Amino acid sequence: MDFLQSILDGNLDTTREDIEKLTRMVRNIYRTKPNVVEIPSRNVFFVGDLHGELDSILGVQRLLLKYKTHSFVFLGDYADRGPAQIETINLVLALALSEPERVLMIRGNHESDEVARRYGFYSEVTRKFSFEVYSKYLEVFQVLPIAVTSSNGIFACHGGIPEGVSSLDEIQRCNRVNQNFPDDILHQLAWNDPKEADFRFAANSRGMRVKAFGRKAFNEFSENIGVKIMFRAHEIFPEGFKKFFDGKLISVFSAAYHGAAVPMVLRLGADFKVEPMKL
Repeated sequence: MDFLQSILDGNLDTTREDIEKLTRMVRNIYRTKPNVVEIPSRNVFFVGDLHGELDSILGVQRLLLKYKTHSFVFLGDYADRGPAQIETINLVLALALSEPERVLMIRGNHESDEVARRYGFYSEVTRKFSFEVYSKYLEVFQVLPIAVTSSNGIFACHGGIPEGVSSLDEIQRCNRVNQNFPDDILHQLAWNDPKEADFRFAANSRGMRVKAFGRKAFNEFSENIGVKIMFRAHEIFPEGFKKFFDGKLISVFSAAYHGAAVPMVLRLGADFKVEPMKL
Protein backbone atom coordinates (compact mmCIF):
# COMPACT_ATOMS: atom_id res chain seq x y z
CA MET A 1 0.00 0.00 0.00
CA ASP A 2 2.39 2.64 -1.27
CA PHE A 3 -0.23 5.37 -1.13
CA LEU A 4 -0.77 4.77 2.60
CA GLN A 5 2.93 4.93 3.40
CA SER A 6 3.21 8.06 1.29
CA ILE A 7 0.61 9.81 3.46
CA LEU A 8 2.33 8.62 6.64
CA ASP A 9 5.64 9.92 5.29
CA GLY A 10 4.23 13.40 4.83
CA ASN A 11 3.02 13.52 1.24
CA LEU A 12 0.23 16.09 1.22
CA ASP A 13 -0.60 15.79 -2.47
CA THR A 14 -3.05 12.91 -2.32
CA THR A 15 -5.02 12.10 -5.43
CA ARG A 16 -8.71 11.43 -5.79
CA GLU A 17 -7.87 7.74 -6.21
CA ASP A 18 -5.82 7.77 -2.98
CA ILE A 19 -8.71 9.29 -1.04
CA GLU A 20 -11.19 6.80 -2.48
CA LYS A 21 -8.96 3.88 -1.43
CA LEU A 22 -8.25 5.40 1.97
CA THR A 23 -11.88 6.07 2.82
CA ARG A 24 -13.05 2.69 1.49
CA MET A 25 -10.53 0.80 3.62
CA VAL A 26 -11.35 2.75 6.78
CA ARG A 27 -15.08 2.33 6.16
CA ASN A 28 -14.65 -1.42 5.83
CA ILE A 29 -12.86 -1.57 9.20
CA TYR A 30 -15.31 0.62 11.10
CA ARG A 31 -18.67 -0.43 9.71
CA THR A 32 -18.68 -3.64 11.78
CA LYS A 33 -17.68 -1.97 15.05
CA PRO A 34 -20.33 -1.34 17.72
CA ASN A 35 -21.49 2.15 18.67
CA VAL A 36 -19.45 1.91 21.88
CA VAL A 37 -16.05 0.26 21.45
CA GLU A 38 -14.04 -1.46 24.19
CA ILE A 39 -10.58 0.04 24.77
CA PRO A 40 -7.66 -0.91 27.07
CA SER A 41 -7.92 0.04 30.73
CA ARG A 42 -4.61 1.94 30.84
CA ASN A 43 -1.91 3.48 28.63
CA VAL A 44 -4.32 5.40 26.43
CA PHE A 45 -3.93 8.81 24.81
CA PHE A 46 -7.07 10.86 24.23
CA VAL A 47 -6.89 13.36 21.37
CA GLY A 48 -9.36 16.25 21.21
CA ASP A 49 -10.55 18.44 18.35
CA LEU A 50 -8.02 18.83 15.52
CA HIS A 51 -10.08 21.07 13.21
CA GLY A 52 -7.82 20.81 10.22
CA GLU A 53 -4.57 21.75 11.98
CA LEU A 54 -1.78 19.69 10.47
CA ASP A 55 0.73 20.60 13.20
CA SER A 56 -1.51 18.98 15.79
CA ILE A 57 -1.92 15.67 14.01
CA LEU A 58 1.82 15.58 13.24
CA GLY A 59 2.41 16.00 16.97
CA VAL A 60 0.10 13.06 17.66
CA GLN A 61 1.91 11.00 15.03
CA ARG A 62 5.20 11.62 16.84
CA LEU A 63 3.66 10.44 20.11
CA LEU A 64 2.32 7.34 18.36
CA LEU A 65 5.84 6.48 17.23
CA LYS A 66 7.30 7.19 20.68
CA TYR A 67 4.72 5.44 22.88
CA LYS A 68 4.53 2.09 21.13
CA THR A 69 2.66 0.34 23.96
CA HIS A 70 -0.10 2.96 24.11
CA SER A 71 -3.46 3.17 22.38
CA PHE A 72 -4.78 6.39 20.87
CA VAL A 73 -8.42 7.46 20.85
CA PHE A 74 -9.32 10.37 18.58
CA LEU A 75 -12.42 12.08 19.97
CA GLY A 76 -13.65 13.59 16.71
CA ASP A 77 -13.79 16.93 14.87
CA TYR A 78 -11.03 16.22 12.38
CA ALA A 79 -11.78 18.93 9.81
CA ASP A 80 -13.74 22.21 9.45
CA ARG A 81 -12.37 25.66 10.23
CA GLY A 82 -8.64 24.90 9.97
CA PRO A 83 -6.06 25.60 7.24
CA ALA A 84 -5.24 21.97 6.30
CA GLN A 85 -8.52 20.10 6.59
CA ILE A 86 -8.02 17.45 3.92
CA GLU A 87 -4.41 16.80 4.88
CA THR A 88 -5.28 16.49 8.56
CA ILE A 89 -8.16 14.05 8.18
CA ASN A 90 -6.22 12.00 5.62
CA LEU A 91 -3.38 11.54 8.09
CA VAL A 92 -5.78 10.51 10.86
CA LEU A 93 -7.37 7.97 8.49
CA ALA A 94 -3.94 6.69 7.49
CA LEU A 95 -2.89 6.26 11.12
CA ALA A 96 -6.12 4.40 11.86
CA LEU A 97 -5.39 2.07 8.94
CA SER A 98 -1.73 1.55 9.70
CA GLU A 99 -2.24 0.81 13.42
CA PRO A 100 -5.82 -0.51 13.73
CA GLU A 101 -5.09 -2.24 17.05
CA ARG A 102 -3.80 0.98 18.61
CA VAL A 103 -5.64 3.83 16.89
CA LEU A 104 -9.37 4.39 17.13
CA MET A 105 -11.46 7.19 15.65
CA ILE A 106 -14.82 8.16 17.07
CA ARG A 107 -17.35 10.60 15.70
CA GLY A 108 -17.65 14.24 16.70
CA ASN A 109 -20.41 16.69 15.94
CA HIS A 110 -18.49 17.99 12.90
CA GLU A 111 -18.54 14.53 11.32
CA SER A 112 -21.91 15.23 9.75
CA ASP A 113 -23.03 16.61 6.41
CA GLU A 114 -25.03 19.46 7.98
CA VAL A 115 -22.08 20.79 9.97
CA ALA A 116 -19.38 20.14 7.36
CA ARG A 117 -21.35 22.19 4.82
CA ARG A 118 -21.41 25.17 7.19
CA TYR A 119 -17.88 25.22 8.56
CA GLY A 120 -15.59 24.60 5.62
CA PHE A 121 -14.92 20.94 4.92
CA TYR A 122 -17.54 20.64 2.17
CA SER A 123 -16.22 23.75 0.43
CA GLU A 124 -12.60 22.64 0.74
CA VAL A 125 -13.15 19.14 -0.67
CA THR A 126 -15.49 20.15 -3.47
CA ARG A 127 -13.17 22.99 -4.49
CA LYS A 128 -10.08 20.78 -4.65
CA PHE A 129 -11.77 17.61 -5.85
CA SER A 130 -15.52 17.06 -6.27
CA PHE A 131 -18.77 16.32 -4.49
CA GLU A 132 -18.14 12.62 -5.16
CA VAL A 133 -14.93 12.77 -3.10
CA TYR A 134 -16.73 14.64 -0.32
CA SER A 135 -19.37 11.88 -0.28
CA LYS A 136 -16.61 9.32 0.36
CA TYR A 137 -15.69 11.13 3.56
CA LEU A 138 -19.36 11.17 4.56
CA GLU A 139 -19.43 7.40 4.15
CA VAL A 140 -16.65 7.20 6.74
CA PHE A 141 -18.33 9.66 9.10
CA GLN A 142 -21.53 7.65 9.33
CA VAL A 143 -19.81 4.41 10.39
CA LEU A 144 -17.52 5.90 13.05
CA PRO A 145 -18.32 4.72 16.60
CA ILE A 146 -19.82 7.27 18.95
CA ALA A 147 -18.06 6.38 22.23
CA VAL A 148 -15.57 4.11 23.99
CA THR A 149 -15.57 2.27 27.29
CA SER A 150 -13.31 -0.04 29.28
CA SER A 151 -13.69 -2.84 31.78
CA ASN A 152 -12.38 -0.67 34.63
CA GLY A 153 -14.73 2.28 34.16
CA ILE A 154 -13.41 4.56 31.40
CA PHE A 155 -15.98 6.27 29.20
CA ALA A 156 -15.30 8.76 26.42
CA CYS A 157 -17.25 10.49 23.68
CA HIS A 158 -16.95 13.75 21.79
CA GLY A 159 -19.61 15.80 23.56
CA GLY A 160 -21.32 14.54 26.66
CA ILE A 161 -23.75 12.22 28.34
CA PRO A 162 -27.25 11.95 26.84
CA GLU A 163 -30.49 12.56 28.68
CA GLY A 164 -32.62 9.53 29.61
CA VAL A 165 -29.94 6.87 29.11
CA SER A 166 -29.24 4.43 31.94
CA SER A 167 -27.30 1.63 30.19
CA LEU A 168 -24.71 1.12 27.49
CA ASP A 169 -27.13 -1.20 25.73
CA GLU A 170 -29.41 1.76 25.00
CA ILE A 171 -26.51 3.43 23.18
CA GLN A 172 -25.47 0.24 21.42
CA ARG A 173 -28.98 -0.24 20.00
CA CYS A 174 -29.02 3.14 18.24
CA ASN A 175 -28.61 3.23 14.47
CA ARG A 176 -25.62 5.46 13.75
CA VAL A 177 -25.47 4.92 9.98
CA ASN A 178 -26.62 8.32 8.80
CA GLN A 179 -24.84 11.36 7.37
CA ASN A 180 -26.28 13.40 10.24
CA PHE A 181 -27.61 12.71 13.75
CA PRO A 182 -31.36 12.05 13.59
CA ASP A 183 -31.14 9.90 16.74
CA ASP A 184 -31.31 12.13 19.85
CA ILE A 185 -29.07 9.88 21.95
CA LEU A 186 -26.25 9.90 19.39
CA HIS A 187 -26.79 13.61 18.78
CA GLN A 188 -26.35 14.44 22.46
CA LEU A 189 -23.30 12.20 22.81
CA ALA A 190 -21.70 14.29 20.07
CA TRP A 191 -23.02 17.71 21.15
CA ASN A 192 -23.74 18.00 24.91
CA ASP A 193 -21.59 20.07 27.30
CA PRO A 194 -20.84 19.73 31.04
CA LYS A 195 -21.59 22.56 33.46
CA GLU A 196 -20.10 22.69 36.94
CA ALA A 197 -23.40 22.98 38.79
CA ASP A 198 -25.76 20.73 40.74
CA PHE A 199 -28.50 19.98 38.20
CA ARG A 200 -29.37 17.24 35.71
CA PHE A 201 -30.04 18.67 32.24
CA ALA A 202 -30.71 22.16 30.96
CA ALA A 203 -30.97 24.05 27.68
CA ASN A 204 -27.80 24.66 25.69
CA SER A 205 -27.14 27.65 23.44
CA ARG A 206 -25.73 25.31 20.77
CA GLY A 207 -29.23 24.33 19.68
CA MET A 208 -32.70 23.04 20.52
CA ARG A 209 -31.62 19.38 20.57
CA VAL A 210 -28.46 20.00 22.61
CA LYS A 211 -28.29 19.82 26.41
CA ALA A 212 -26.03 21.03 29.16
CA PHE A 213 -25.53 18.39 31.86
CA GLY A 214 -24.65 19.01 35.48
CA ARG A 215 -23.26 17.06 38.40
CA LYS A 216 -26.51 15.19 39.18
CA ALA A 217 -26.80 13.86 35.63
CA PHE A 218 -23.12 12.96 35.54
CA ASN A 219 -23.27 11.11 38.87
CA GLU A 220 -26.40 9.18 37.85
CA PHE A 221 -24.92 8.21 34.48
CA SER A 222 -21.64 7.18 36.14
CA GLU A 223 -23.45 5.00 38.67
CA ASN A 224 -25.67 3.35 36.06
CA ILE A 225 -22.89 2.72 33.53
CA GLY A 226 -20.07 2.12 36.00
CA VAL A 227 -17.98 5.13 34.98
CA LYS A 228 -14.94 6.00 37.11
CA ILE A 229 -13.50 8.60 34.74
CA MET A 230 -14.77 10.25 31.56
CA PHE A 231 -12.98 12.00 28.72
CA ARG A 232 -14.50 14.30 26.10
CA ALA A 233 -13.55 17.10 23.68
CA HIS A 234 -15.86 19.58 21.90
CA GLU A 235 -15.00 22.77 23.84
CA ILE A 236 -12.02 25.08 23.60
CA PHE A 237 -10.15 26.05 26.76
CA PRO A 238 -7.04 28.28 26.77
CA GLU A 239 -5.03 25.66 28.69
CA GLY A 240 -6.09 22.93 26.25
CA PHE A 241 -7.97 20.93 28.90
CA LYS A 242 -10.32 21.39 31.82
CA LYS A 243 -11.47 19.19 34.71
CA PHE A 244 -15.08 18.94 35.88
CA PHE A 245 -16.86 17.19 38.75
CA ASP A 246 -13.82 16.75 41.04
CA GLY A 247 -11.64 15.60 38.16
CA LYS A 248 -13.89 12.71 37.16
CA LEU A 249 -14.57 14.30 33.77
CA ILE A 250 -11.76 15.86 31.72
CA SER A 251 -12.22 17.83 28.51
CA VAL A 252 -9.35 18.10 26.01
CA PHE A 253 -8.75 20.30 22.97
CA SER A 254 -5.89 19.48 20.59
CA ALA A 255 -5.90 22.46 18.18
CA ALA A 256 -4.35 25.89 18.62
CA TYR A 257 -7.42 27.55 17.13
CA HIS A 258 -5.62 30.69 15.95
CA GLY A 259 -3.68 30.97 19.19
CA ALA A 260 -6.72 30.72 21.45
CA ALA A 261 -5.59 27.46 23.08
CA VAL A 262 -2.53 25.38 23.87
CA PRO A 263 -2.97 22.13 21.88
CA MET A 264 -3.00 19.28 24.39
CA VAL A 265 -3.63 15.55 24.62
CA LEU A 266 -4.34 13.48 27.73
CA ARG A 267 -2.31 10.40 28.64
CA LEU A 268 -4.05 7.92 30.93
CA GLY A 269 -1.68 5.64 32.81
CA ALA A 270 -2.25 3.17 35.63
CA ASP A 271 -4.68 3.79 38.50
CA PHE A 272 -6.50 6.50 36.49
CA LYS A 273 -3.50 8.81 36.57
CA VAL A 274 -3.98 11.45 33.88
CA GLU A 275 -1.10 13.42 32.41
CA PRO A 276 -1.90 16.40 30.16
CA MET A 277 0.76 16.66 27.43
CA LYS A 278 1.44 19.55 25.07
CA LEU A 279 1.59 18.75 21.37
